[in-house]
Order: sequence, then structure tokens, then C-alpha cells
Amino acid sequence: MLRKSDKKLLTIISVLPTALISLFTLILSTIVIHENEIKKNSVIELLYQDSIIKEKERVKQQVDYIYNQIIVEEKLAEEKIRGILKERVEESFNALSLIYNQNKYKSKNDIIKLISCILRKTRFNNGRGYFFIYNMEGKNLMHPIKSEIEGKNHLHYTDADGKLLIEDYIQSIKHNGGGFNKWREDNPNQEGEYLKKISYIKYFEPLDIFVGSVEYGDNIKKDVQDKLLSWISDIRYGNNGYILILDKSGNILSHYDKDRINTNIYDNNQNIEKEFIDVLDEKLNNKDSIFSRYLNYFNSVVNNDKTKLSYIRKYDDWDWYISAGVYTKEQKELISSKENILIEKNQQELMQILMVMLILAFSLALLSLTISKYVGRRFTKFQMRISNDFNVLEKTKNKMQHMALHDSLTQLPNRFMLESKIEEEIVKVKENQKKLALMFVDLDNFKKVNDHYGHDVGDMLLKKISARFTHIIKDNNMVARFGGDEFIFFFSNLNSKEEAEIAVNKIQNIFNDEMIICGKEITTGCSIGIAMYPDDADNSSDLIGKADIALFKLKGGQKGSSLFFDKTINEEVNYQFTLENELKNALDNDEISLVYQPQIEVKTGKIYGVEVLSRWDNKTLGVVSPVQFISVAEETGMIDDIGDFVLKKSCEDIQKVMPNGENAIMLSVNISPKQLIKKDFVERIMNIVCKSGIDISRITLEITENILISDLDAAAPILLALKKLGFGISLDDFGTGYSSLSYLNNLPITEIKIDRSFVNSLFTNNQSETLIKAIIAIGSSCKMTVVAEGAETKEQLDKLKEYKCDLVQGFYLDKPLLINELQDKYS
Repeated sequence: MLRKSDKKLLTIISVLPTALISLFTLILSTIVIHENEIKKNSVIELLYQDSIIKEKERVKQQVDYIYNQIIVEEKLAEEKIRGILKERVEESFNALSLIYNQNKYKSKNDIIKLISCILRKTRFNNGRGYFFIYNMEGKNLMHPIKSEIEGKNHLHYTDADGKLLIEDYIQSIKHNGGGFNKWREDNPNQEGEYLKKISYIKYFEPLDIFVGSVEYGDNIKKDVQDKLLSWISDIRYGNNGYILILDKSGNILSHYDKDRINTNIYDNNQNIEKEFIDVLDEKLNNKDSIFSRYLNYFNSVVNNDKTKLSYIRKYDDWDWYISAGVYTKEQKELISSKENILIEKNQQELMQILMVMLILAFSLALLSLTISKYVGRRFTKFQMRISNDFNVLEKTKNKMQHMALHDSLTQLPNRFMLESKIEEEIVKVKENQKKLALMFVDLDNFKKVNDHYGHDVGDMLLKKISARFTHIIKDNNMVARFGGDEFIFFFSNLNSKEEAEIAVNKIQNIFNDEMIICGKEITTGCSIGIAMYPDDADNSSDLIGKADIALFKLKGGQKGSSLFFDKTINEEVNYQFTLENELKNALDNDEISLVYQPQIEVKTGKIYGVEVLSRWDNKTLGVVSPVQFISVAEETGMIDDIGDFVLKKSCEDIQKVMPNGENAIMLSVNISPKQLIKKDFVERIMNIVCKSGIDISRITLEITENILISDLDAAAPILLALKKLGFGISLDDFGTGYSSLSYLNNLPITEIKIDRSFVNSLFTNNQSETLIKAIIAIGSSCKMTVVAEGAETKEQLDKLKEYKCDLVQGFYLDKPLLINELQDKYS
């Protein structure tokens, strides 16, 4: 049933649209006629402007094309000259090699004289190109143009730009064996001007000299300019278009009228300002191009009209002005006929628009009457549907509120609801002077369940565990899914920590029984980090954070148990985080240093080699144990950079103080498991060792047994490749693992190291003595070097001598030394 107000509304809807359409049609017709007149005039003007813009674009394209072609030709010419220079030097090297091979019995100076005699007379590029010779100390041995500099050292010679030319040559040879160079030198024939030159040099190793070829850059430039000007003079576009090129003095370099070439614009037209080029430069004013209407210095062929719109672009390197233009009167005549056609077309379009508007207005009025009747019928139906939809919306709102506060998989409360509930309970326990325990629960090995059984089984496991969790929740306590395989419990109104421990036991007991999912028996456990209110924190965010810290600490070493947060844990975790952050910048801050512990040959008592050890002294943490920071580096992925640094620095240090040779000492470098299994490990360390210059045979890479246990199949081929390249492979801490002997048979081990624990208990444990004898015997039978670590006393050293151990290292023999201390003591 429609109300009275609704009936009035329907009447207005029926009449108003027709009236508005009629009024709108009248107003619109008036506006269209007026706007059409304005549009007609505007379009005519735009027609002219558009024509000018197109012509401007055309001439701009012509000039830009010429400009770009100049750049291309200049580069091509220089590349061609470079090719000639390089080709001449390569050809000369054939002669040099022949002369050298035929005169090896002669002295170096005599051979150089023979070579100089031949190259001094050799010219190329129409006699402009020549050769020169220098030795690697910067002394000129031959220069056909400047014979006065022969025999003099030019190592500190600088060109017109202050560049150390000969020094650049030598550095180029050291790094690349030679190459191209450009420089400028004073023009002896014109004060204040410079000659640009290009050279190519190459090192002739047998005589320790380098030979270069030279060409003048200005000759290249002149050749290119002549070629381009000849080509540009023949370019025409449109009816009257051509390209004009001027230099900074007003000389015409290119013109379609060949008679004007090499004349001056000031001589051709006495009305031109004498400061024309200066005015042009001022208009350009840091721009490389402009449009100008006053460059009408040559008579137009169009109705004797000299008004011309020109586009000028300056090529700074040569002081050239490149210009092309369009005559404005010619453009106006071109569009006059188009203007008449446009006016006639405009009138026709106006009549068509008015006709369409009248038809449209009539159609809209008829349509509005039809729609108003339809609206009346639909209006009643909408009122009924709105009432029904309101009820649906209310139900949807309630469902969305539940979804916003609950986890979609387990239907447990989510993090948002959890934090709100914790804050409510904190207020209550504070009033009652009670405690609240928040427990951060993480399922152990949940990823393995997903990987082994699939994510569907993992989801069902989470649902089943969640259902069991809810059985131990009472009163105002709560369990929520925090994300992934993490859950958070809180237990309110506790009197002591002991009551919290009882709750922890309830959670852990849930995992005692196996869970059957899809016919599969799945066993899992959990780790729990606990934080207490008010002992550890006074709000939900901090309680969750403290419990997470306790869980993090627990997962690092005691997975499967529980841990209450305390200050000690916080300090340890903060220390760990600080260590990790500081380690990121340790190399950049030059905080990591190296020491070298000597390895003494038992038979001779002389130094055989050294083991490089890293040390870290941080301004915030102080001295950090390698055991601590190496493990962090492995976890965070920084071990590659640190390992590369240790290998590079130790190779450079040892090669510097104890170079390759007959009595050169060995270098042992520890390799992390994370480094070894990287795909580019072998290539990377080869580059480092080769750049240092140290012999590969001097380097032994130490690996620990955990590398082999974790991924023997991946490690074995890498170790074999390293052995083939010449590296020694040492098995560190030999005898402490359960399968050490099998590795000796299957891997390319060249050295075994007796763990210091066996040496330390040599006189207190008979088993250690037996093991040491056995390890030495195994090494001898397998032709492997045996190294004993941790010799701290004379008695231990004497015993190792008695057992015929090959090498010994330890504080009794020497402490780890800085490189300068090692050099002073053993070199």
C-alpha cells in the first residue's frame, strides 16, 4: 500500500522529466549555435597553427637528422681510425717478432735499434700516422716526430689537460695488455690551440717495451666535415626547403646554392646586424636549439616574402649552426582553400546536431513517461525487498563479526580477539592481585608433516590439536591460533608460577597420544615459551613478545620442552641479536683480523706451515669468540663473505712475507659446510687464490666431519674437484665422529688432524693414548699427513714425537701470531 507522500513522489517523477527535457533542449540548442560559431573561428585558427606546428616539426626533424648524422659520422670516423691504428700495430708486431727471433743472439738494445730503424720510417694514413716506442719504465726509445725526446724518461709527462700520459699507457698495459688513448698537446704552429691525438699501444713482452701508433684527431674531424658538407648541400625537402650550415664567424659552409658556399652572411646582406652570431648564441642561452622568425637573410622564392620561421641547432663541438625553415605566407595560402571547405562542413554539422537533438528530446520525453509507470510498479516491490534484505544483512553482519575474531581453519579465536581478551583479564587480575600466564606454543616438526603427508593432512592435524586444546580451557582462560603452527594460551587468576607449570603439563600431555589422520599415525610435540603478568610485562603485546623470546631461546637448544622468560634469557637473546647486527658490518668496519698458529715439523723442529684463525674485536661487544660469530655467520648467510675475506687476506699475507719457493710454508684454512656446498665455491676460491699469486699446492682446506655427515653426496665431488686442482684436504677433529674411518676410504683426504681433546687427556686416559697411536698409524699407512692439535706441555710434545706424529701445533710451541710477528720470528 503506497502512502500519500509516495503518491506525490510518483506524480513528480511522471511530469518533471518531460518538462526538464524540453527546457534543457531549448537551452542546449542556443548554446550549441553559439559555441559552434566560436568553434568555427577557433578551428580555423587551429588549422593554421597546426599547419605551422607540422612544418616546424618537419624542419626540426630535418635539422635533428643532420645533427644526429654528424654525431654518427664523427663516431664512425673515429672507430675507423681506431681500427687502422690497431691494425698497424698488430702488423708491426709481426715484424717485431720476426726481427726478435732472427736476432736473439744480439743484445736487447741492439734489437730495439733494429726495430726502431724500421718503424721510424713507417707512415700510414697519407703520411699522418706514425709509430713510437717506450719501455715499461717510461723511457722513450723512438719517436719519429720528436727525436729530441728519445732516450728521456717521460713517466711524469702531462698533456694539455694535465693527464699523466705515459703513466696511463703503462697502467693500461699492466691491466689489459694495451689499448686506445686520447690526449691533447700544444700546437707548435698556433699558440693557445691544441692538437687532438689518438693512439693505440701494445706490449711486446720479449723486450719489455710497448709500441704505439698515432693519428691526429683534427685530421679525422676535417675528413668527416668535408664529407658531411658535400652531402648536406645536396639535401632538399618540400618545395623550397634546404639545409643551411654556418660557422661561428658567419661563414656559409653548406647551401643548396653552391655559389654561396664559403661566402660570409655579413657580406651577402648589409642589413644584417654585425653581432648576428652573438645574438643567436644569446637566444640559445644554454639550449641546444631554438625556433626564430628573424633569420630571413636570404631572399625567399615565395611571392618575394622574406618572413621565414627557422629552426636552428648548434653543434658545440664544431661551432656549427644548422638551420632549416618554413615561409609563413606560403603556409597561409596553402590553408586558405581548406578554410572555405571547413566553414561549409561546419554548417552542415550544426544542422545535423540540431536535428538529432530534437529527435532525442522527443524520444527522451516518451521514454520518461514509460519509465515513470514502470518505476511506480517497482517501487512497491522494492519496499518489500528492502525489508527482507535488512534481515539478511543482520545475519551476515553477525557472521562477519565471528570471522573477524576467529581463525577460519580451526575456529579458535584469532590474534585480534586474543589481545583484547588479555587486556580485559589483566585489568581483572590486577584488581584481585593475581597472576596471568601467557604461553606461546609452537608445534615441533610441523613442516615435516606438511612435506611428508601434504598440506591437507597438516590442516587436519591443526584442527584435531585445536579441538584437544579447547578441552583444557575453562572459565576466563583462552587459546588462540596465532598463525601457521603457533598457538597462544593464557591462564588467568593464578596464584603462583607453580600453577602455570601445571597448565604447561596439561598442554604437553595433549601430545602424548598419537593422532590418527587419514589412516596415518602422526606423532608430534610442542615447545612452549611462557611469560607472566605482572612479573615479565604489563600488557598483551609485551607478554606475547617475552613469551616469543623464551620460545626462540628454547627452539635453539631444548626443542620439545618449556621455558619461562627471565632477564637472563632476554639478555642472551638481545646479545644474539646485537651480535648478528654488528657482524653485518664487521668486514666493512675492518673489525675482523687474522692470526696464524705455526705448525711445527716434529722431525726437524722447523716450521712447516700455519693455520689461519679469525678474530673479531667489536666496539660494542668487545672480543667475540670465533665459535660464537662463525655459527651466526653460517645461520645468516654471511659466512661466504667472511670465508672469502679470510682466504684472500691469508693468501696475500703469507705470499707477501713468505713467497713461493723451495722452503715456502704451507697455509691451512678452515672451510665452513655452508661455503663448501655452494655451487660457485670451487670457482670462487680459485679466483681468490690465483689473484693472490700463492701456489695452490701450498694451501690445505680444513673440513670438519659434520660437513660429511650432513650431505656426503654433495660434498664428495666438490672435494674431489679441489684435490684435482692441487689443494690439500684436511679432515679436522678426526676420531670424534662415528664414521671417520669410512671417509678416509671414500674421500680425497690428504691430511688428518688429531682432536685436541685426545692430546689433552694423553696422560690421564689410556684410551686417548691408544687412539692417538692408531690415528698416526692410519695416517702413515694411507700416506696422509697427521697433525696433532693442542700441544700445551713438553711432555705431550715428547710423546707425540715418540709416536712419530708428522706435525704439531699448540701453545707450548707457539701461540697464534699476527702476520708481522710471524714474519719476524720465522722468516
